[in-house]
Parts: sequence; structure tokens; C-alpha cells
Amino acid sequence: MLLPTSVDLLRCVERTLQTVIVPTLTGTAERSAARTIEHMLRHVVLRIEHEGRIFSAEIDLLRPLLERAQNVFDQSFGDVPETAAARAAVAAALSPPAPSHAYRDVASLAAEVTALRQAVCEALRLIQQHEATLSAAAKDLYEALKRYVAWELDNEAQLIDPAFEGFGARR
Repeated sequence: MLLPTSVDLLRCVERTLQTVIVPTLTGTAERSAARTIEHMLRHVVLRIEHEGRIFSAEIDLLRPLLERAQNVFDQSFGDVPETAAARAAVAAALSPPAPSHAYRDVASLAAEVTALRQAVCEALRLIQQHEATLSAAAKDLYEALKRYVAWELDNEAQLIDPAFEGFGARR
């Protein structure tokens, strides 16, 4: 491990900003900008500490959900023309091999999550276009997709709330 860690370095920058730079600032705009920098530094620290785990958990949740969507599309929508985009998005998102137990960098995890999330959007769009005539399986999938969206927002809050809430004004 490289020492000091990236988190150690960012905390040092934040502490220097708080103890050396902020006390010398007199203008409202300058102090506000410094507070925004403090918020962003805390946010980056949280991302370094948690983002990989959050993305991995999201991938583990989304792959089976989208595999389920493929089955529901086949059973419930048949050859409805609107299914082409949703089927293609889901197939493309599921095409990368499942992650191995080897180290994956955050960028590769983020790219996979982005594709999986886009497939969720396409699946939701398709289901919403046919909401009046959904089968029981499609209704269940719709509820599962909505639960995923709520889950994703809660997970995102783990990185945002601690960095920005309770630390004063933001710009």
C-alpha cells in the first residue's frame, strides 16, 4: 500500500484549507467557494472508500434483474416493435462476462453499471408504454425495477449525504 493513502492526502488538503486558507478569506464569495471545496473533498473521500463496493453490489443486483427482464420480454411482449430497443439494451448490458474475483478498477465497474442502468431505463420505457396491458410477470418486473431505482438512490445518498449535509452552506 502506498502511504500516505489517497484518503490521507485529501484529508490533509481539507485540513489545510480549513486551518490555513479559510481563516484568511474575508469575502462571502471566497468563503462560499472554500466551503464548496470542503464538501467536494469529503465527497471524493467517500467515493474512494465506498464506490467500488457500491458498484459491485449494484452489478450483483442488476444482472439477475435484467436476465429476468429478458424472460419477461419474451413472454409478455413477443414481437411488439417497441421491444427491439429494450431487448438490444439489455442484451448489450449483459454481454460482458460476469466479473471475476480479480481486482477491478472503479472505472470498469462504473462502465458496467452505466450500461446496466441504461438497460433498466429501456426496460422501464417499454413497460410504461404497455402499462395498461401488462401481464402479471411484467407487472412484477415493473415493481422490481422501481424497487431497484429506489435502492440505487439510497445507495447514492451514502456518498452524498455525509459529504454535504450538516456542513453549512453550499453554493
